[in-house]
Amino acid sequence: MLTFAGAHAQQAEIWLTTSDRRALLEPQAGAEFTSERKPELPVVIVAEGTAYQTIEGFGASMTDSAAYLIRQRVPPEKQQEVMEWLFDFRKGIGVSFLRNPMGASDLARFHYSYNDLPPGQQDMRLERFSIEHDRADILPLLKQALRINPLIRMMGSPWSAPGWMKTSGSMIGGSLRKEAYPAFALYFRKYVEAYAAEGVPVHYVSMQNEPLYVPKDYPGMSVTAAEQIDFLKNHLLPELDAARLSTRVLVYDHNWDRPEYPEAVLRDNVIAGSPRVAGTAWHWYGGTAGAMTVVHQLDPKRGQYVTEASGGTWIEDQVKADFEAIVHSMRNYARAFVKWGLALNEKRGPNAGGCNTCTGLIEVNEQTGEVAKTIDYYTLGHFSRFVRPGAVRVYSTNAPGVITAAFVNRDRSRVLVAFNETRQERRFQVEWRGRWMELALPPLGGLTAVWARGVTPPGLPGQPRGAREKKPEYVIPAVGQPLLASNYTSLRELRTEPCTDAEGGFNLGYAAAGSWAGFENIDFGAGVSWVDARVASAGTGGTLEFRLDAPDGPLIAQAPLPVTGGWQAWTTVSAPVTGAAGVRDLYVVFTRPGGSGGLGNLNWVRFRNE
Repeated sequence: MLTFAGAHAQQAEIWLTTSDRRALLEPQAGAEFTSERKPELPVVIVAEGTAYQTIEGFGASMTDSAAYLIRQRVPPEKQQEVMEWLFDFRKGIGVSFLRNPMGASDLARFHYSYNDLPPGQQDMRLERFSIEHDRADILPLLKQALRINPLIRMMGSPWSAPGWMKTSGSMIGGSLRKEAYPAFALYFRKYVEAYAAEGVPVHYVSMQNEPLYVPKDYPGMSVTAAEQIDFLKNHLLPELDAARLSTRVLVYDHNWDRPEYPEAVLRDNVIAGSPRVAGTAWHWYGGTAGAMTVVHQLDPKRGQYVTEASGGTWIEDQVKADFEAIVHSMRNYARAFVKWGLALNEKRGPNAGGCNTCTGLIEVNEQTGEVAKTIDYYTLGHFSRFVRPGAVRVYSTNAPGVITAAFVNRDRSRVLVAFNETRQERRFQVEWRGRWMELALPPLGGLTAVWARGVTPPGLPGQPRGAREKKPEYVIPAVGQPLLASNYTSLRELRTEPCTDAEGGFNLGYAAAGSWAGFENIDFGAGVSWVDARVASAGTGGTLEFRLDAPDGPLIAQAPLPVTGGWQAWTTVSAPVTGAAGVRDLYVVFTRPGGSGGLGNLNWVRFRNE
């Protein structure tokens, strides 16, 4: 259970990490909700009446390299403590989601599968299948992790089928031979059954890690969307069904920049109708997290999972990158966020080809056995330690320069994670249930605030959801603080993406003619006369229409969306407003006669009276 400073139900505990690393998940002085609203401060709203995805966990991968380092290089008397650093909610950061490579990956000491054969041989019935490799280090540590944290969810992903199943005859390169599809499906079944026999349940599998990338020096395998459809519906799903296993399938398992791949897989009638298909696995190395909302809207019943997001030496500011990516992922329906290796050595290995610039959650010195927590440990810990499996993400707004994600745990504790995108201190108030809490964030600093365990929120699972209340849970003043585009409550054919405008955050992009974003409970007061919009375009440009209550509701303003010379080349446009008063829902609609895609981007909207 979480603990809280003081007995007051609305007293929050605070933890802080900063990019300069002067604070690393450090406890701070508590803060309290009061009845005082300070108009000079921007507001972050936490509204529990609007609930989104259930969180399944945060974590990393038990690679061959990680398991070897922890089990064979950490001194035996230190191993329990190190495992508690990783998996215990009180003594560590409570890692609760593990991705397990099915055989070698780019963080493995050598290349191996569970069915390696001499050249020229085949084993279509998998009579020589064996997980003996994993019994040395991986399985003992997985069992230990489950003893520390029984809530762990686990996923299995192959980097390659055994070489004899492939066109290359090797774990490196090539694709899966058509005649080997049944054997590869059996490979998954045997893996899941063998792990279950060891007391380690596998909750999810994906067919292939990064199917659109074929590496030259470590295991990999090309799989097109059509090939994945064929394999899943005609082989893997029937094989798992026949074995009556509870393991479910995640499709794709690659970057945000190709959402058309999982869209194609999930549109297949057989796959779309299978309850065994749990959702889509994503990596963070290309594209924007907003792609997950696009796929979520295709089928809201299925989940989105970020299954690989390595830290590394190529990242200029790991603190900023991690807070942005995890917050952005949570705001786009991710149920899990999984970094890469749990542990690496002082040379960011060992491995036999692959990533020598990645960072793990801990670093193990192979020569001395000393263990150090990396920056990735602390940034992930801001989420994994406090947002427990079964938590529900709820609506929260961003403020100028501040991005947020909010959650309600099963014990009804509230969790808010906020990050300051700027190089100046940001002071703001958190509005929750008609009360306000003042917080301060140092430059490029992230905090986690936890409060109010046991107070039942409205509108979460377990409570009846009736018609919309006459009095809304919150209202957003139209005049004053800019209305950030990322604070939408509904949208069509748009994606959030990182913004390089002055105060960072996330803008809305990928607009086509007819795309729109909706914002609930905007208080126009007695009326407004002008609207400003912060826009950018390297496409066709167009027009922004401002409408009330629906995308085709009353038109109150039209502003130009000019071509600015870049998707992040921002300018401010203005237009007169007529007919807006009282508390209404606002819709911003992208239009262009005869237009299709590539109209432009929107960062914020601001109403004023002049």
